[in-house]
Amino acid sequence: MAATVQTVTGPVAADELGYTLVHEHVFCGSAGILDGWPALYGGREALIERAVAVLKRSVDAGVAAMVDATPFDLGRDVDLLRECSERSGMRIIASSGHWLVPSPTFGGRTVAQLADLFITELTTGADSTTISAGMIKVASEERIEPFDRRVLEAAVIAAKETDAGILTHAAARNRIGELQADILEELGMDPARVIIGHSDDTTDIGYITGLADRGFLIGMDRIACGQLPEYGAQRVPDRLRMIKELVDRGYAGHLTLSTDDPICAPLLTEEDQRRHAEANPDAMGFIPLVAVPGLRDLGVDEAAIRTMTVDVPRRWLAGA
Repeated sequence: MAATVQTVTGPVAADELGYTLVHEHVFCGSAGILDGWPALYGGREALIERAVAVLKRSVDAGVAAMVDATPFDLGRDVDLLRECSERSGMRIIASSGHWLVPSPTFGGRTVAQLADLFITELTTGADSTTISAGMIKVASEERIEPFDRRVLEAAVIAAKETDAGILTHAAARNRIGELQADILEELGMDPARVIIGHSDDTTDIGYITGLADRGFLIGMDRIACGQLPEYGAQRVPDRLRMIKELVDRGYAGHLTLSTDDPICAPLLTEEDQRRHAEANPDAMGFIPLVAVPGLRDLGVDEAAIRTMTVDVPRRWLAGA
């Protein structure tokens, strides 16, 4: 049987997935905000219309699929994602797992309980629906907190049970990806099914090549955020030059590209949302419209671009 990828509108043959952004967000807030505080983001229908417009522009630019890296605690709503997908033509893969800062309810759960939740979301359905997630998100920032460790353990249990890939939020300035990799290796997770995220925030290419040499995939997934100073010293041209150097060293088969620039992000202040929108008017279209042309100008060939935007995401999601 051919490998498939679970999207919010059903399984898709992996070979048909196409150009995929692996770390994006339609809505990024907190659990319950979509239902409990619609005035904060202008209402559900306004959000859907806004998201559909952004997604359609990205589809027109060549993107076929995106991973919505929004687990429950960041305000995931798979029904909303399904509607956005159907109205825009963008294939959307939803996320199980957990981000940072657990609520008391999550913080008090065992590894087994967390794993059971993740497996349910990946196989039966998420958010009290029959719409299943297609991957697992985990996160660590300053250090690996005890809860972070439990989430990593639960994610590996769920990944092995369901054959799902894992995507990490990892503070590259703290070399957190290395600590995540240590634990994931200890737990027996296949590194080829793990993307260590936010790796383009670092100026240390050795951090990236070290992870890739261990078999992990690398999320160069904040390229557009390089236009804002809070994401570190790496500006957009720096990030593109780093990708070019990694490709030249033979690492294209480990790299994925994305923006991590949410369409709607009440997780941020109103001012920070405005700054993001002004810095990146192309939204998730930034990769095909700005980043990829910039890589071409640097001499990155079409084969490498296809590897990073089509082949690596497909292998990560489907294990093919």
